[in-house]
Amino acid sequence: MLDDKSRELLMEAQYNFPITDRPFLELARRIGVTEDWVIDSLRRFKELGLVRRIGALVNYRARGMVSALVALRVRDDLVNEVAAEINRDKYVTHNFLRLHNRYNIWYVTKATSKGELEDKVRSVVNKFALSPEDYVILYAEKTYKIDVKFDLNVGVSRAKVHRLPETNLKLEDVGLPLEFYEMIKSINIVKEPFNEIKDKFKIPISRMTELIGELRDKGVIRDFYAMIDPDLAGFKANAMVTFSISDCEEVANIDEATHVVKRIIVPGKWNHNCYFMIHGVNYNIISSIVQDRLSKLGVTEYDVLPSIRNLLPNMARRIEQ
Repeated sequence: MLDDKSRELLMEAQYNFPITDRPFLELARRIGVTEDWVIDSLRRFKELGLVRRIGALVNYRARGMVSALVALRVRDDLVNEVAAEINRDKYVTHNFLRLHNRYNIWYVTKATSKGELEDKVRSVVNKFALSPEDYVILYAEKTYKIDVKFDLNVGVSRAKVHRLPETNLKLEDVGLPLEFYEMIKSINIVKEPFNEIKDKFKIPISRMTELIGELRDKGVIRDFYAMIDPDLAGFKANAMVTFSISDCEEVANIDEATHVVKRIIVPGKWNHNCYFMIHGVNYNIISSIVQDRLSKLGVTEYDVLPSIRNLLPNMARRIEQ
């Protein structure tokens, strides 16, 4: 169990991480503790796996890649075998067994083109002799939110909307070396964690603050924050919520919704155009929030697909890579 100060620290580190010469001193000032206490606490949380890392992820689109959510209908006795085959693809970052009346395996993968992605899916489909009706590939038409943050006080995911731009710059268009992105992906928990980056790329901290913001606004990187392991933080439940709505953008305003995406429907296989994820300490809080938030949007027909089992045990490592 986290004490009040630890919870306060993790909330600040998730939602308001400062890009300054001494960010851990700034966090300490905000919550009324010492810099050493913050550093020691965050190091301990990282050793325990509660804090996965502090930094930013490069948006896959800035790497010139495409992504899709794939759903399969697989016999119960084949689930583990099919999941293992799916996970051989190093670009699979999420793979869950979910409760649904048609599809039960849901995973996310990326590729350099739609053709390559679809070839990977067909390889799995053909290996296990699945029929064309046993799978669907759902591409994103527009992505509104992709970061997951956890409100440790309320027990549910919560992320303020930060709408991604319609078009994303490629890494090569920005003019920064790839090593820069590798270095901001995970900073060291030391008093002056940005020193090495500043010295190597000749970027003063004032410019670093602006640069991180610019890269985020242009869709090159995701937000810069402390990434928390949901299981270790007590968030044992998650669900995918899908429905049809004329304006999926409204859904992005639901604070508790994560990975808000408008997807291209596939007639006969999938007719819902809006999708989001939600995480909670239990399914009761998820169910209550989904019902309340969607009723306010006038959405009365929707599906909630609870996660039964994580089929990708090293999911956290995949996401980091």
